[in-house]
Amino acid sequence: MLLTDELIDNLLTFRVAKLRALVESGTQAGFTFEGKTMGSGYACWAGDGSPMTQVYGVGHRDSEFDLDEIDAFYEGRATNWELVATPFTSKSLLTEAVKRGYLPDHFETVLGQLASSTSVELQPGVEIERVSGDMTEWMRVNDAGWMEQDELPDEVSDLSRLMAATPAYRYLARVNGEPAAAAGLASLDGKFLFAGACTLPKYRGRGIQRAFTQRRLNDAGPGSFVQVVATPGTVSHRNLQKVGFDPLYSKLVMMRR
Repeated sequence: MLLTDELIDNLLTFRVAKLRALVESGTQAGFTFEGKTMGSGYACWAGDGSPMTQVYGVGHRDSEFDLDEIDAFYEGRATNWELVATPFTSKSLLTEAVKRGYLPDHFETVLGQLASSTSVELQPGVEIERVSGDMTEWMRVNDAGWMEQDELPDEVSDLSRLMAATPAYRYLARVNGEPAAAAGLASLDGKFLFAGACTLPKYRGRGIQRAFTQRRLNDAGPGSFVQVVATPGTVSHRNLQKVGFDPLYSKLVMMRR
């Protein structure tokens, strides 16, 4: 996939819009989230320690930025937050951020492809359904999968409640009728994002993640642009490439503590 200027800017617009939508849906679900437009980007506060408490898109293509404004926004709200930089972020922002105390934390790779119709390959006993209405079971499976546990928790986490409240398709996989894995597909203006997927440890190795990928690509529809974020060099990263996702660029996540 060719990384054009239009695609670069569309990826920025999509991410900023999703952060805005996160704040809006979180507020509607009873969370006290805050957000603020900052130049070309957006700052989101979704709770101290939340992975969604981050600044995205600031300094894009050498646009003006104000680190004082960012610090003021998080003052009294967070003890740490993420500043996400792409290869298209102003070099001066990186220099000033390091001087101010931001530390490089990790890289994430953005991958994308144009969806096409494909068959969903399911191993014997595996079923995938799209969930609507009561999301309790989906949230419990999501929590257990990310916590590397086989048993579903009695109480769901705030993060899963937030994910369930954010507009997206939600999927649940079952193995012989038992809940086994959860996944999501977020959309905005005809563009899509794989919104995480996890499998309970005891059900891994049954091709569920591959089936989730095929199902979500089908639901996005032929010709739709679909993106996903993965940790470089991981099994997930390689598996995404095997089903047609092209690495577009890596993001540097910096932390302000």
